[in-house]
This record gives sequence, structure tokens and C-alpha cells, in this order.
Amino acid sequence: MIQRKLHLLALALVISVTSIVRPAFAAVNPDEGMWLANLVRQLNFDYLRQMGLQLSAEEIYNTENASLKDAIVQLTQDGSGFCTAELVSENGLLFTNHHCGYDAIASQSTTEHNYLDDGFWAKSYKEELPIPGLAIRILQDAIDVTDSIIPKVEGLDMAARRAKVTEIQNRMIAKYAEKGYEAELKSMYYGNQYFIYLYKSYNDVRLVGTPPSSIGKFGGDTDNWMWPRHTGDFSIFRVYADKQNNAAEYSPENVPYKPKKFLTVSLDGYKEGDFTMIMGYPGSTERYLTSFGMNEVITESNPAQIDVFKTVTDVMKQDMDKSEATRIQLASDYASLMNALKLWETQIDGMERMDAMQIKEDREKAFMKWAKTQGSAKEAMYKEMFENFKNTYSTLSTVNKEFYYKIYSVVIVPSGSFALDFNDIETLFGEEKPSEEVKAATIAGIEASAEEMWKTYNYETEVKKTAAILNMLYTKLPAEKYPQVLKDILAKSKGATPQEKFDNWSKAAFAKSVFTTKEKLEAFLKSPSAKKLKKDPLYNYYIALYTDAQTAGTTFRASNTEINRLEREYVAGILEQNAGKVFYPDANFTLRLTYGTVQDYIARDAVFYHWQTTLDGIMEKRDNTNEEFVVPDKMYELWKNKDFGRYADKNGTVPVCFISNLDITGGNSGSPIMNGKGELIGLAFDGNYEGTPGDYIFDPSMNRTISVDIRYVLFVIDKYAGASNLINELKIAR
Repeated sequence: MIQRKLHLLALALVISVTSIVRPAFAAVNPDEGMWLANLVRQLNFDYLRQMGLQLSAEEIYNTENASLKDAIVQLTQDGSGFCTAELVSENGLLFTNHHCGYDAIASQSTTEHNYLDDGFWAKSYKEELPIPGLAIRILQDAIDVTDSIIPKVEGLDMAARRAKVTEIQNRMIAKYAEKGYEAELKSMYYGNQYFIYLYKSYNDVRLVGTPPSSIGKFGGDTDNWMWPRHTGDFSIFRVYADKQNNAAEYSPENVPYKPKKFLTVSLDGYKEGDFTMIMGYPGSTERYLTSFGMNEVITESNPAQIDVFKTVTDVMKQDMDKSEATRIQLASDYASLMNALKLWETQIDGMERMDAMQIKEDREKAFMKWAKTQGSAKEAMYKEMFENFKNTYSTLSTVNKEFYYKIYSVVIVPSGSFALDFNDIETLFGEEKPSEEVKAATIAGIEASAEEMWKTYNYETEVKKTAAILNMLYTKLPAEKYPQVLKDILAKSKGATPQEKFDNWSKAAFAKSVFTTKEKLEAFLKSPSAKKLKKDPLYNYYIALYTDAQTAGTTFRASNTEINRLEREYVAGILEQNAGKVFYPDANFTLRLTYGTVQDYIARDAVFYHWQTTLDGIMEKRDNTNEEFVVPDKMYELWKNKDFGRYADKNGTVPVCFISNLDITGGNSGSPIMNGKGELIGLAFDGNYEGTPGDYIFDPSMNRTISVDIRYVLFVIDKYAGASNLINELKIAR
């Protein structure tokens, strides 16, 4: 999947802190690019019209009148953006991916009402299910504020620069908040340009419909990141507002939101070579990554993350296979982790296949050849820059895998990230007695974290994950980098082998800990004690491991800070080298437009992939003994009887998925893929295996966007689910 939301708050925080958001590589062919929607007028519309676009720039992005941008929304959970959705009716109906709605669907599922397995279809507004924390935001405007920032940060070191940018950002946010906007400052081209984005958020979003996972997740992890695909990856929500159509918190009195713009659905289909475009919120690319950075991804960061995620998901899968309740409880986090795991694995394969290191080195040689023409001073400056890249990455390499192993070992498990919250208890209830107000606020904060943790916390699974992670640290780290807590467990715990020692220690630690069950936590919070907490083996383990990680983290963060500075210098040079050319900045969860055509591709010698799949292919993959390829009986009967309604193509079957050469990445999940009229023809949900290096290098011969055909979406809603109320709500063109 292009984007699944990781519902591990602490993990998300680590990723946001340690990720390096870099600018994108300049387009090397006309169809590459995640173009800023607010700068769409910079594109060559004569060329786009020749390709098949029938809209003007103003019809795509307009702040004065309704335009496509008003129909494209970002999904957020508790304030964090994670997927794209589109408004498809005058009553606030939203289409997005099944995997984007997966957490919401899982949160409403029980063993009695298992919407993951059985699907859910509301036949009236009253039946729609509120989803706490789920919201959308709609872009109102994007303003270039570069001139308000760059002159004030020139000459500052990285720490002072960050502080000054934060100061300016806070002023801007406060200014626009007074005008009723949610403002967000975004850096482009690695700090060479800045925009302030203005949004309006709507916090009452409700689940309307979802197919069973046998449709919405057909193919499972086996087919993830693969083509051909046969996945009905969609779910349906609705946005609500108050009776004046203003944003409002959830209330039974709210009514369906009336959008400025919603998309028309087209049943006309498409053919190879037809123009298509996507608008959405891609999350992060790193296309200006140097050869040194590419080597780090291939040999260090991806392998380290793969090791940790595989360790955890193997344990989760074993327990999920044993219990339906456990499967439902862990399903969302497992899906997120598996998605990331497979992406990192396929990226390594893809980058080695295309010799990404050589491509990066060739680009750097071309850059230095240009620098030589700019005079000896500039040549020397950039030569020194690349030498600094080499030395900084060399320093990073001394702690890189160690830091990933240790920090993820804490935050990837709910009990680990939750343990960090207890540091406040130790501090406040230690030497001095806190006021009742502070005490109440601290306890309330922990209770809120606990309430979130219990959703994906399974005691037995947590014990096994902790033991498995200890064994991973033991086997993957050199002995000189073992954390002290690991050495202590090996020395003191009972067992004939290291794995037995880890198993026994984990069982004992969880049994003694004050925060491994609701009952024990409630009892502890009635009378919090720093003294008791200091004796808690699980708390001590996680705090010690986290502290140990921070030792490596000092070098890790300092190296990345220097890499950030060098990247800004490198990007400034690239912009100068290509003066007069139109560039697109790296993806950073801002509204983008990408365009191209429906296209097949040749994956490797003698392997050709067609651009479309059909319902016939689902039946070819059908295997009701394999949970990933189960086909519901009703779907089979519809296919057998050729009961396709108006959703069949000219060949007499239902199109399911198709591919195009559009340029997308994580965050684009749920984005509308549209024809030249701006009509909805499908929902983007994945990329192909051969194109996974696309976050770093776009290969037009291989990169493909996988979308579910809107005709299959409507076929499932109408013929399979019988939810004609939803079909009647759409504006359908044919």
C-alpha cells in the first residue's frame, strides 16, 4: 500500500524527528513530478492539452472560485495527516482507500460486529458511525513567504536558524488563527523557499461503508507493492458540519457538509495512452539524496528497520492466527508495520537492480563538471561540500544501525512507548511532593495515553515481542554495543540459552510491572510512588534502553543536522545550475498534482505487464483456503452469472485495477485519479515492486501507480452490497 497509518505514537515521533526531508530531483522527463498545486500555472498547459487535459489552471487551483482543490482533502487522525480523500457528493460523501480507513474500521469492529471481515454499509445517516479523532482538512490558500524568512536566517548556524524559523512560524500561525485558519509553514527545496499553507479542518467524520477485507484487502501482504493487483481498496466516509455548514466537533445535531466542489464520477473508462492526473498529499521523497545517502539507505537504515519490524511482525502474526479477537485488535498496527517492512525490502532490491548508486554518482560528477565552469572558488566550495558529505556519513555510520535497533526496540511496542510516559511520575513524585493540580494533570495524561495503548495492547503478545526484541539485539549488535540492560539480563536471568533467558525475564518483568494490565495500572495511579516505580523491572528496562539509545542518538542527530545543512547547500547549487527550469520540491504532505498516461511496462526480460486487471483475474487467484485470496460467495455468484449491471466494460467483464505512469508516494493513498475532464475514474492505492525506489529516483520506464477502477468500486457498492442509497447520491457521467 502507498500509505498506511502507523498507530504507534512514539514511533511516529521518532520517525518525524529522525527523517530527513529533502527536495525532489528535477524532472528529467515531461511526466515526472509531484507539482505544487498552488503553482500549477507554471506547467506547460499547451503540452497538457495535447496530452488530453481539458481543464484550465484556474479550474484546477483557484482561491476565489470553486476548483478541484476544494474537492481534495487530507485525512488526519488526532491532528496528523496520513492519507488523501475526495468529496464525491453534495452531501459530504468521501471516497478513500480501504487501508486508509482500516484503523477506523478496526476501531468499530468486535467479534459480534466484525466489520473488517463482514463489511459495513449504512443505509441512512443515522446508521453512520462516528470515528473519534478522524478529521479532514481542506486547503484554502498557499502563500509564498520566502522573503519573510530567508533574509532573517542567512548566516545563522543550524540551531539558530531553526530557532528563528520557529519564531517566525509561530507568529504566522497566530496571525492566521485570528482569521480562522489552521496554518502550517512548509519548507521547500530544503530551506531555499517557504510557503504558509492555510486550512480549514472538519472534525466530525463518520464511517459510511466498507467492503469486507476479502475485497478491500484482497491479495493481502502477498500482493502488496505488486502488479497485477485485484484489490477493491476503498472505503467511504462522510463529513459533517453544523447547520450553518461550519466546522464543528461531533454532535448528533450536525448535518452533512455541503462542499464548494465535489467530483463527478465517470463510467466511460480509459484506454492505454489516455491522459490521467492525480491530486493528493504525498508524504515524503528524498530525490536529491547523494550517493553517500543512497549507500546509507541500502546498507544501514533500511536493513536495520527491516530487522526490527520483522522481529515484531513475526510474533504478532503467530498470535493473530490463533485468535480472532487478537487478530482484530492487532490488525491495524500489523498492517502498518508489514507495509513499511515490505517497502524497505523492495526498495533495496530495486535500487540494486537499477544501480542507483551509480546514477547518483554520475549526477554528482555532472554537478562538479558544471561547478568547474563557475570559477575556482565555487569549484573548491562544492568539492569541500562533497568531502563533508563523505565524512559526515562516515561518522553517522558508526552509530546508525545501533541507534535504529535500540530506539525502535522501545517505541515499536505499546508497552515501551507507554513506559516513557512514567518518567513524569518518577520526577514529580520523587524528592518533592507535587501540588494536587499537578498530580491530577500528570495522572490524567497517563490515563489518556493508557486508553490509547489498550486498543492495540495484548499482554501475551507484548511479552513475546519483548523477548524476541531482546534476542534480536543480542544477535544483531556486536558485543561491544550491547546495552547494559541486555548484559544484566544475560548475566542474571535463568535459562540454558540466551533465548530462554529472554523469555523467562520478559514473563517475570511483565508479571511484576505496574502498567501491564488495566487493573494494576489503576491501582498504581490511585497512589503513585516514585519509589515503587524505580523497582519496576519493565520500567527500568525501557528507560535504560531508551537512555542507551540516546547516547548513540547524540551522534546520530548531530550527523543528520550537518547533512541537512549540506543538502541545503547542494540544492542551492542544483537550482543555480538549472536556472530558468521549472522544478518540483520534495513531497512534504502538501497538495500536489501529478499527470501522465495509462501505461503498461516491461518488468524484466520476457515479463510484460498489461495496464488493466479484471474480475476474471480475481477468480483466477481465488483460493478460499488462503485468507489473502478468499472470494466472498456472493462475489463469485455475480461473476458466474455475469451480473455486472452498468459496470462492465466493452469486453463484458468488470475492470478492477489499472496502472499509469503518475508520480506518487506515501500519503497519496486514496487520491483521486481523474481523466482530462477532472472526472473520477479511480482511487490510487499503491505502487509497483519495480518502482519502489521512486522515493529516491524516479524511473519512467518502471514507476507505476496502481489504482482501483471506479467501476469496480461502484459495482461492489451497488451489486455486491446493495447500497443503492450511496449510488444515488453520486453524480455519474457516461
